[in-house]
Amino acid sequence: MKIPKILPALGAFGAIAAGAIFATALQAGTVTLRISGVHSATGNVVASLCGDAAAPFPGACLSLGGMAPARKGEVLLRIANVANGTYAVQAFHDENGDHRPQIPQEGFGFSNNTGFPTSYKAAAVQVKGNTEIALTMTYMLGVGTGRTGSPQAIAPVLPPGVAKVDLREDGLYGTLFMPDGNKDMPALVLIGGSEGGVDTISLMATSFAAEGFATLALAYWNAPGLPQSLENIPLEYFDRAIAWLRAQPHVAGIGMLGWSRGSEAALLIAASNPAIRAVVGVAPSSVVWPGLNFRSMAAKQPAWTLRGFPLSAVAIDSSGFSTKDPLAAMFSRSFPELDQHPEAVIAVERIHGGVLLISGGADRIWPAMRFADRIGARLQATGFRHAYQHLYYPDAGHAVFVGAPQGPMAKAMAEATAYLGGTPEANAAAWADNWPRTLEFLRTQLQVARP
Repeated sequence: MKIPKILPALGAFGAIAAGAIFATALQAGTVTLRISGVHSATGNVVASLCGDAAAPFPGACLSLGGMAPARKGEVLLRIANVANGTYAVQAFHDENGDHRPQIPQEGFGFSNNTGFPTSYKAAAVQVKGNTEIALTMTYMLGVGTGRTGSPQAIAPVLPPGVAKVDLREDGLYGTLFMPDGNKDMPALVLIGGSEGGVDTISLMATSFAAEGFATLALAYWNAPGLPQSLENIPLEYFDRAIAWLRAQPHVAGIGMLGWSRGSEAALLIAASNPAIRAVVGVAPSSVVWPGLNFRSMAAKQPAWTLRGFPLSAVAIDSSGFSTKDPLAAMFSRSFPELDQHPEAVIAVERIHGGVLLISGGADRIWPAMRFADRIGARLQATGFRHAYQHLYYPDAGHAVFVGAPQGPMAKAMAEATAYLGGTPEANAAAWADNWPRTLEFLRTQLQVARP
């Protein structure tokens, strides 16, 4: 996920830094933070105590803070000279060493082990003298990638017979995984969601490349030279990437796959660019949502622009939201508004090829199944002439599709069930079922024979 979209408000973490402001008031004791669930010894664990109920939390409220070297398992972080009182604790695993939380790539946690989003009231704990506070790290993607391009970034293992080509031209940032051979092959553009960058979606791209697809893992934000938030992304950017891929040797039909927030862009592009002959929406949306800025909960910039103009979006209804609720609850509350904003509905009937949607009924990020049903109803009502499928898995979560079920992305997402939804067994069963069906769909739509 997300905050306008899939991981809404994580940006409120703001800029927790090792050099937090230390209180100078009367001090009483030492707070020991017992932080469990740290998944590697890379970097440091950074934490801060917020003693002001009116200050931004999660975010820039840094009454006191500290840092300790990361270690796999449990980290003890001690903050001395803490005055008695009420505090809310926020922590993150600073794997790439930039002293800023890169969520969702890096792990995070709050006092009282409240989920995200949280609040000062929900995370508040009492400190009196020497006090121990326990919290557990959450890794939303199951991997610690750090920032795109950082030393800790994931380096996908290349399948046999697959070459890696870095795309760094015409303002584009991506990685092409190209199978060997001198015959035409199907091609795909893969885009991720609120994680940004290219690292995570590259894990899925290698699975397709191993099956004979020339696969471009494309970043569109949170990468060098690109916007650092999912805001004001020009759709023309994707058209340039598609043109670049079409110009590569031995590339035949082109399809597109978008996950979560990326499904918006994938469906929008497929509706306007006739070069896209098949589109896969994983945990899709039927409408456009506002932009996403992890550093400011109040940001209300558009996610996408076209010819310099913002695309209309449906506002997220966060009224009555509880920190114990899944993020999907906010989007569900917005459903009554969807029909009131036809300008924000994605015109899927204009897509120039087949449409495959994959959703899970236990999605905790947003109600992808309900979005998929709306897409299907619109296609049926408009007499859509191309193939349409919706693969629905009632007990699977937001990570309902990961490429090869034994591939690197499956291993990463297996640890994110608590946040993204579903059970490990249901998610694994969905992956085993939808991987071959997705390959068959794409080969059929792109009119390329099975290798």
